[in-house]
Amino acid sequence: ETVATEVAKLQAGQASALHPADPRARLRAHELEAAAALVARLTAAVAPLEKLDHRKPQGLAALAAAHRKVVEALSDDGADGIVAFAGPDGGALLDTFESLVDEAAAETFLVATEDYAELFRTAVADRVVRPPPVAGARLHILGLLEARLVTVDRFVLGGLAEGVWPPAAASDPWLSRGMRHALGLDLPERRIGLSAHDFAQLAGSAPEVVMTRPGKIGGAPVAASRFLQRLAAVAGPAWKDVVRRGEAYLDFARKLDRPAGPPKRVARPEPKPPRDVRPVSLSVTEIEHWLRDPYTIYAKHILKLAPLDPVDLPPGAKDRGIAIHAAIGTFCERYATALPDDPLEALLDIGRQEFEKLDDTPEARAFWWPRFTEIARWFVRFERERRADGTVVTAEIKGALDIPLGEGRAFRLRARADRIERHPDGSFAILDFKTGAPPSSKQVRLGLSPQLTLEGAILRGGGFDGLPPGAGLAEIAYVRLTGGDPAGECCPVDLETQSADAAAEAALGKLIGLVKKFDDPETPYRSLVLSMWKSRYGTYDDLARVKEWSTGEGGGE
Repeated sequence: ETVATEVAKLQAGQASALHPADPRARLRAHELEAAAALVARLTAAVAPLEKLDHRKPQGLAALAAAHRKVVEALSDDGADGIVAFAGPDGGALLDTFESLVDEAAAETFLVATEDYAELFRTAVADRVVRPPPVAGARLHILGLLEARLVTVDRFVLGGLAEGVWPPAAASDPWLSRGMRHALGLDLPERRIGLSAHDFAQLAGSAPEVVMTRPGKIGGAPVAASRFLQRLAAVAGPAWKDVVRRGEAYLDFARKLDRPAGPPKRVARPEPKPPRDVRPVSLSVTEIEHWLRDPYTIYAKHILKLAPLDPVDLPPGAKDRGIAIHAAIGTFCERYATALPDDPLEALLDIGRQEFEKLDDTPEARAFWWPRFTEIARWFVRFERERRADGTVVTAEIKGALDIPLGEGRAFRLRARADRIERHPDGSFAILDFKTGAPPSSKQVRLGLSPQLTLEGAILRGGGFDGLPPGAGLAEIAYVRLTGGDPAGECCPVDLETQSADAAAEAALGKLIGLVKKFDDPETPYRSLVLSMWKSRYGTYDDLARVKEWSTGEGGGE
């Protein structure tokens, strides 16, 4: 129902409520139609389970029958039939459904609907599915009882490690040895005796026997099985000849893993796409990716790869930030010229509308809403202080600045400023809201986090609609909103001896150089150029194989 509602909203043109970076905001009409059709098919497929009354226990037979219908509907492949029931594992699944229906119908066993999934997992957990025999196969992997029923030329007895063969004798936390004996239950040591019998039967039942054991299990060294140790003690000097013959097999295994040459680390990726596919428009927030990890820009804008969240992913810090950011942005837009009579209640009303999207996860809303109320109280005080001298606020304003590239081409720098303030003296301040940790002043001064300075360059260049070109920049600052103690904090960027105008001009100059550099088709989009961490940066690290080429690397760049 949630997905269907979301698709309906998008089809109705309400995608503007989404963040511009959200892939859903870029879905086209035919893609939305396909999504709606898929939702309709899924709704029909899961209807047998959805129609059950979840408020009271249901018979296991009814639950299993409805579950089987859902599986059949989801895996009906037309000409190939029900693919979920094909093959040995599919046959075992079908047998499970039939046994549950038959046994439950006879006993009318009632199950709470929320417990059915765990019950079904328990029902299928002990079912063994063996692959069908392969005609002419010369190798068979068998269990102990199966192996004792066949006659072969060579047996390989594997896993001869203490704790594996024989298995460890587990102590019973509920029944003592005396209790087990009184109840007629086997003692724990009986399993060791049975495995010793299996070992003796198999070790003497073939013309040739190969005994093997692992050196480690789970990374930890393990001792040889007591059976092997006892056999070595009985064999005496002849055991050395047995071990020597086994070395031939170990040498075969080592040769399989022996590389042809010395190990060589994989090279750092350096893709060089042609100029006509390189991006000619980026947002100010993406310039930091371009500086620190150009490979992110390559994967996102040239390969056009967008990461997909797992299905049913619970809301996280990103969702919290979007809700808080949207509420603050809407409040600033709605009351740009003057605050309402009760700004706190107005902001909380807007926040309630944004947090409605979290109603499906009440635990997240219960945790984040109190924090937002603290943010709202702090933000109202912040607003009153900032506007006390007649400052005019412009919120969520879009802007752009073109950088000529020659041959009639240009690179467009885009921005969506959270907040631009116009002071009575005609100067401006640019503020950006962060629900996480903002960049440090040093990172801004060094040009590694140029979001605000580039927004200042756009402002000075007249790139924001309604704001005059050549405007003087008095301040750039981050506003951190956490809901903790304190709930919020204004963090002006300390530019030391440099003015905000000069910092904006310097950032624009560096960007022009970066744009011209990457306009050259010979410039590669390398990974981890100026990353804050040596072996990771962000979303596309796996694609860039960072862990492979960065291992053992020197100081790096």
